[in-house]
Amino acid sequence: MNLRIFKIGISFCCMIISLSSCQNGSKNSAEKTDTQTSVNDTLVSTEKTEAVIPFPQNVNILLPTQYRKESTGYPKNVKDKDWYEIYKDPKTEQWNIGKVELKITYGRDECVGEDVMIIKSQHEDAVLFFTPFEGLSANPVTVLEDKMLFPEHDVSFSFDGKEYHLSPVGSCLDENGQIMTIDELRAKTNEELNNNTKISGYRLFFGNAEKSPELAVVENIEYANPTLVWAGDLNNDGLPDLILDLSEFYECQHLYFFLSDKNDQEKPLKKVADLLIVNDC
Repeated sequence: MNLRIFKIGISFCCMIISLSSCQNGSKNSAEKTDTQTSVNDTLVSTEKTEAVIPFPQNVNILLPTQYRKESTGYPKNVKDKDWYEIYKDPKTEQWNIGKVELKITYGRDECVGEDVMIIKSQHEDAVLFFTPFEGLSANPVTVLEDKMLFPEHDVSFSFDGKEYHLSPVGSCLDENGQIMTIDELRAKTNEELNNNTKISGYRLFFGNAEKSPELAVVENIEYANPTLVWAGDLNNDGLPDLILDLSEFYECQHLYFFLSDKNDQEKPLKKVADLLIVNDC
């Protein structure tokens, strides 16, 4: 009798141990599944974040030049912002990007009798100072520099296996003040047009063989040279970025800063900032 009771007790204990083991196994399996799901969700979220870089907003730019106190106004809060510069190293002939400590001095422009703020850096060949933006590459890729953009004189370049075209149009006056025909304009070299013509209705288109949206419009240009200052890749997305000088007059400087937007298939190149500085007498 005692032996029978002992066997029943052992069987009951085994059942309890087996049931507890199954419950623990199911719990561990569920925890493992939840952990895997959580990790996978994190990876997906990270991949989406890395794939979509928002187009930069509120990018500020400055030019390495003087700013008149009354007519132009001094730039505000310059020392409160981080600044980067794009410049060409005269020794290596390479274009570089780097953080910069701006050198700010003050003087007087006797030509117009105004106080001036002078902003420069240690690099004499700096063309632009700008506040940083997401995706900025430490090693820019340069594909083209210093090309004039007179009407009917297209500029083309290849980048990342694709052909791109800058196509300027507009009316130009000859030495006698007469509007040149398209054929006459195309026959002129850039050197003949250099600082020697007036342009009205200037429009610049940029794109490829599929589409070339309008990039910029300037009503009148007098004895100044519309110029592609620099073309390359600043934000490491495989699309070209541009810096243009579309000054309206030979005694001013009007720089335009364009960055690519990989998320916009219709207009992948957009203006982020432009700045006009007048230093006439």
